Amino acid sequence: MRLGHARARHAGFTLVELLVVIAIIGILIALLLPAVQSAREAARRSQCLNNLKQVGVAMHGYADSHRSFPPGNITDGSCCSALSHITWPISILPYVEQTNLGSQYNYNLPNEDPSNAFLRTQLVPIYVCPSDLTARQLLVPASGPHKNQKWMTSSYRGMGGVGWRLPNDGYAYRRQWDSSDILNSRALPTLKGVLHWIGTVNKKPNQYRPEKFSDIRDGLSNTLLVGEYTTTTTPRRTTFWAYAYTSFALSNATPEGRTLLPDFTQCARLGDSNPCKRAWGSFHSGGVLQFLKCDGSVAGITPAINTRIYTALSTIAGSEAVPEL
Repeated sequence: MRLGHARARHAGFTLVELLVVIAIIGILIALLLPAVQSAREAARRSQCLNNLKQVGVAMHGYADSHRSFPPGNITDGSCCSALSHITWPISILPYVEQTNLGSQYNYNLPNEDPSNAFLRTQLVPIYVCPSDLTARQLLVPASGPHKNQKWMTSSYRGMGGVGWRLPNDGYAYRRQWDSSDILNSRALPTLKGVLHWIGTVNKKPNQYRPEKFSDIRDGLSNTLLVGEYTTTTTPRRTTFWAYAYTSFALSNATPEGRTLLPDFTQCARLGDSNPCKRAWGSFHSGGVLQFLKCDGSVAGITPAINTRIYTALSTIAGSEAVPEL
């Protein structure tokens, strides 16, 4: 009997053995967790890429039907009281299997009008990158004639070019990296992106129109069309797919690396906040930004990209030589 009792006492783990097992399990979890998180992020990034490719198919479908790409956005004016009328994501709704939602849009009234309240508050899954933590929310944009209205957030902005508005309206972001800082109508082909703003300046129509395939003289594979923007701070500065006021559905390229960070506050802390409103950013590993190009392919750009290459890729007819991404 004593022998039996002795065997019974040694059948379980000792405290030391239990602690060793727990330590081993903890080490295994610590080793496996980053791999699991990495796999999940890879899946999210892949879904984000697929979303952009579907947007590319939709853009080409729109262009085939209308003989041009959609306008980036359309507004009644160029500043603080300008009402919005359309955005590129609204234009392509029928081409992303959202015909029913698109049919509820009243083209004759501003997006801010009560008749368009349902549309501007709807989540469109293809416009959301799974890695974007600020998307899928109803928020009040940080500026504009929205009158405290809530709009649905999203993840993708159109590329408006280096100067996405008329250069003389005071809202094109300008930087003296080309020495003159004079942006006039003769220079527009070197500044315009595909999805630029269309509207009025001082109640007069501007000379912009939607761009055709033939207008993209730099080549479809050398021109950026749509990219990612989100921010870890100041969520009211994130992307709103149906809000055409200034830069909430559009961004542009500047020769400043800080505008490729997913952090509005940090970007603004490093200098003028205006380019930060027209920035790009993602939560992908390494800060990689995924951009849809005009040929329908998707390329990854890091915040460390040469800024001259980056700005060259943003325009439709700058005639710059750029490496393949």
